[in-house]
Amino acid sequence: MNKFYIFVFISWFCSLPAVYSQTEINSFNAIGGGYSTTFLADYQCLGINPANLGWVNDKHHLTLGFLETGVSLYTNALSKSQVTNDLFNNNISLTLSQKLDAAQRFTNTKLWGQVGVTWLGVSYYNEQAGGFAVSVRDRILWNTTMDAEAAQFLFLGYHAAYFDSLVVKGIDTTGYTTNPKPISLVYGGTKLQFIWYREYNFGYGRKIIDNDILSIYAGIGLKYLEGYGSFNFVLDNNQLTAFSSLGPEFNINYSAPTPSQISGNGVKKVGSGFGLDIGLTFRILKKIKIGLAINDIGYINWNGNVYQANDIAVFKIKTPGINNYNIFNAGQLIKIDGLPSDSNAWKGLSSKRVNLPIQLRGGASYRIIPQLEVGVDAIVPFQTKVPGAIDKGIFGIGLRIEPIKWVEISAGLVTGADVGVNIPFGLTLYPVRNEKSTWEIGVATRDFPIIFKREDIMASLAFGFLRVSF
Repeated sequence: MNKFYIFVFISWFCSLPAVYSQTEINSFNAIGGGYSTTFLADYQCLGINPANLGWVNDKHHLTLGFLETGVSLYTNALSKSQVTNDLFNNNISLTLSQKLDAAQRFTNTKLWGQVGVTWLGVSYYNEQAGGFAVSVRDRILWNTTMDAEAAQFLFLGYHAAYFDSLVVKGIDTTGYTTNPKPISLVYGGTKLQFIWYREYNFGYGRKIIDNDILSIYAGIGLKYLEGYGSFNFVLDNNQLTAFSSLGPEFNINYSAPTPSQISGNGVKKVGSGFGLDIGLTFRILKKIKIGLAINDIGYINWNGNVYQANDIAVFKIKTPGINNYNIFNAGQLIKIDGLPSDSNAWKGLSSKRVNLPIQLRGGASYRIIPQLEVGVDAIVPFQTKVPGAIDKGIFGIGLRIEPIKWVEISAGLVTGADVGVNIPFGLTLYPVRNEKSTWEIGVATRDFPIIFKREDIMASLAFGFLRVSF
């Protein structure tokens, strides 16, 4: 009854079709540049800067988009060949020496992932009334950093140095420690965060001041959120903060009752909440734009399969560790047991309200000529201990150029948030582009030099093929 699931890694996460609060959600024509606060308009600016609904980049009134998808995975624990060949491969079997190497590689290094899918985006603009937009978007966010003990438990199990005694009964082996320590001391500096929710976003923006020198736009975005799963395990200054709310599709058994139990099979909602975005954009002399926005003011109230962790002592473990690098695999949970005298590792709760990762973002851009714009962005997190939060601030710089009418190329440089220095690149094509209608298709990556890198990998792809305006 006092088992503690220190890792809840979900193989399902890796099988999505194409993953921290992020710089540009999943818009293919923003991920490829180093800035988006003053660039994105129509429904794509929801979650970024709703003030940009107050104008359109062309003369069209209605914009529709379907299935815009962005996927990113960053790690400085594995080489590029290990990421591409081994990370999601369950068929390899690591030797003990390879497990030791894996534990060292994952000690105090990051594994960060993000998936975003905009199922539907619609916006309408009217010069007098302003701009209206709605979108339905799934967001999955993953952020993991392990200390030495956590990494050793994951890959070595009872072979980890912490467990100094082994007991073998038939084919079962259990590792024990003669010096049990509480979780808050064993896993110092460890952070395991995961969240998956669906976002129904409505935004409105309009021009409030307009003259030849200065135009000011203001906007607001309101979000209803459906939560499908979240896990938060953070150790900071020997203080443990840990809770879990995972639907039945994750197949986690905590061996303890909870008043918020949800049974059954398949994907089920285990939480709901609301969010608010507000933004301002200033356009100076029709060429310079400055944008400010505060995003993700709000919360999710998790009320399904909710548990809160107790700071029990780490006493024994019954696994030899995982045999491959696929730490997302749900079938290979690492479970530790506390002392017989300890209370349950997990305490069931009826609900737990968790704030969204509120952040401030600002940006500026300058339209040098009609075909060329340069810009900068900065994002500052207000909190870092909730699922979906970025660890540190982000700064980006970039440019967008249209060498011909039907092609836009974007590139830039983005750094911060402990995910390396990245050089994004994007290509957008316009098979149809005239006064009556536009059809955009495009692809982008957060880090184009990955084709040359061997370490410090940011694997990323965003694409969209069904985006039109009239």
